[in-house]
Amino acid sequence: MSVGKRILELRLRLKKSQREVGESTGLAVSYLSRLENDRITPTVRTLGKIAKAYGVPLPAFFDSEPVLEAADRCPVSLSGKCILDQLYVARGKKPKERIEGYSPHQLQLLRLCNFLIHTQDTHLLQVLRTMFESLLALSQSRAAGRNKKGPPVERPKPPNA
Repeated sequence: MSVGKRILELRLRLKKSQREVGESTGLAVSYLSRLENDRITPTVRTLGKIAKAYGVPLPAFFDSEPVLEAADRCPVSLSGKCILDQLYVARGKKPKERIEGYSPHQLQLLRLCNFLIHTQDTHLLQVLRTMFESLLALSQSRAAGRNKKGPPVERPKPPNA
């Protein structure tokens, strides 16, 4: 289900009108209508406003089951394969090669990252890149610490800590 259809579904479930949502978010009713009819894609900021008005977390707008639509671009794994293709490979068959597997939680994170990447917001993309590079460095640091023999090395504390 698309993000727009999910916005509509949640609004109807909460028994709110577009006018009520517009008043609590500051968004025009015509804009909400275009969102719900998939004529436009909301920004992360807009989704945040709607999530707050609905009283739901931001991931509530994303399906637990991934569905690719014609305009979607598939998130790519480290091996270069489409992540969502991995859901349909080898159903009932033994795979010939090792297939990447993702938990539902991992798939949700990948979909959120994919959505953020496709917003084309250069500031947001720079923040994501910095965050992912920091997480990767932390992961590599932890892995190096586990591979060392002997007691863990005390790291000096930064000043003002």
